[in-house]
Amino acid sequence: MSHNILITGASGYLGGTLLARWKNANLPSYGKLYALVRSEEQGNQVEKLYGAEPLILNVSDHETITQTIIDRGITIVYYLIDAYTAKHQPAFIKGLGEVKKRTGKE
Repeated sequence: MSHNILITGASGYLGGTLLARWKNANLPSYGKLYALVRSEEQGNQVEKLYGAEPLILNVSDHETITQTIIDRGITIVYYLIDAYTAKHQPAFIKGLGEVKKRTGKE
């Protein structure tokens, strides 16, 4: 089963470092790689440099976050933003849970 993967904070220190090393990591095959960024400029960079499809979303818009995960069938999220609160994670978890219900993918 192929997974669609989302890396949050893709233009930041942690997410950017992960993306920079992604191709050399010798990972199992996966479907689509998405990168959550804040601006179109950042999106262009992650697409050009790493081949990830950029998603420009406001993490405070929980409904859109959840729906985006569902619509794109994302089954893995590397949550590398907002380490100081647990404010936004539930929207991501809710989306992952709904994808699991619909697809059966862990």
